[in-house]
Amino acid sequence: MTEIQAVGTFAGLLLGAVAVGEGLRVIGWGGEATRRVVHVLVGLATAAAPVWFDRPRGIALLAVVFVVANGVALGRGWLPGVHSVSRRSWGTVTFPLALLVALALCWTPGGERVVVLQAAFLVLALADPAAALIGSRSRRGGRYRVGGGEKSVVGSLAFAVIAFVTLVGALAWEGGRPLDRTLIGGAAVVAGLATVAEALGTRGWDNLWIVLAVVVGGTWWVESPDSVRLGLLAVVGAAAFAGGAVRAGALGVSGGLAASLFAWGLVVLGGVAWAVPALAFFVLSSGWSAVGRRRKAPAEALAEKGSRRDAGQVMANGGVALGLLAASVFSASDVLHPAFVAAFAAAAADTWGTEVGTLVGGPTRRLGVGHPVPPGTSGGMSVAGTLGAVAGAASVVVPAVWLSPSLGVAAGGALIGVGVAGSVLDTLLGATVQARYRLPDGTLTERTEADGRALPRAAGVRGVGNDAVNWACTASGALSGALVGLGLG
Repeated sequence: MTEIQAVGTFAGLLLGAVAVGEGLRVIGWGGEATRRVVHVLVGLATAAAPVWFDRPRGIALLAVVFVVANGVALGRGWLPGVHSVSRRSWGTVTFPLALLVALALCWTPGGERVVVLQAAFLVLALADPAAALIGSRSRRGGRYRVGGGEKSVVGSLAFAVIAFVTLVGALAWEGGRPLDRTLIGGAAVVAGLATVAEALGTRGWDNLWIVLAVVVGGTWWVESPDSVRLGLLAVVGAAAFAGGAVRAGALGVSGGLAASLFAWGLVVLGGVAWAVPALAFFVLSSGWSAVGRRRKAPAEALAEKGSRRDAGQVMANGGVALGLLAASVFSASDVLHPAFVAAFAAAAADTWGTEVGTLVGGPTRRLGVGHPVPPGTSGGMSVAGTLGAVAGAASVVVPAVWLSPSLGVAAGGALIGVGVAGSVLDTLLGATVQARYRLPDGTLTERTEADGRALPRAAGVRGVGNDAVNWACTASGALSGALVGLGLG
């Protein structure tokens, strides 16, 4: 089959799946049902696509076309067979976006990772819609909320089981591997990662998170099958760590799920030199949040979120570092570890600066404006907070230098400076860009509503909250840390 024929075949299958959905809608099927049917058909076609192609460019071209076309259709309300659901979902856009990411990571010259791509889309095609159907119809088991969306325990368990069976079949059949304990153990680990990723996904973004989880976990297993036992032990350890943090009140349920992914990756993908700096951030920052709660209560009452961190907060502080950790599966670049350390140094500097500044108090002024503000206010700086930021960055960098002699003292000093600079950027954005709203008594708050009523915006950009500012802080730290890493090379 020529490349043009392959593109035509794949495009025909995708358009045929959409046509089936529209046809089912015409005869009376509901939007959720038609959407699931299209999801299954498109997922199966995508999993089969590598059979027809010798190179990825034809698949990538179609993926780009569908990202744009589905985005336009979603915005204009076209294709009700996949878009006429009660909730706002980006699923039809994130599906082809996930394919682009998987192609970039899995289509290697040797072709050994292509089976991982196929397995990822088989899981997405079969486990995801089945879990949604089972979860929506089940009246048993508990429910939990993630990012404004509701998930069911029964649905998550169904996803895990179906994902496991699908992975075993895909890796044994497509991958040509023996059905032994190594394969079963690896499938169990990857299914667990995908289940957590699905639980964290809302508004259609689970399509991307599921594929990423299977691609990262599957590549780890394909290239390091002897480490399956470590992977299984890490699953247990990550669950225990996250569960303990939730029970201690440091994390919410969604925060615990996000932290469990991180904990697994640190143990299996990173090792001690990556894990200790990250744990230093999580443990010490959580400790600071628990100190002096009565004194910090007025500031926390005006903050966007409380001290019990959800998935958004965990990822805002650690998402960039998690991405760098995942990238280490596909690249041995020397800049990844310094960038990882710098991202956490920036997060720690910001967290410590806020906590210490709020606890100690003292004159606090809004950066760039100079107006006095209460301690703990986003965008405010004080002497105590600045010293806390330096100490926070050092709490991450010092163990990293100790465990990674290649960094050296000079690089360590530079990374501490990078972390503090990231926290200053965070403060500047908090003072200028982060949205603030006005309470009835005139007080400014980061919360968008009070007593169930929306508050008027008083300053900043609507929709830019503290999590977005923290993403910018850690991303700037990672970029600067990568430059430090290049200097070491």
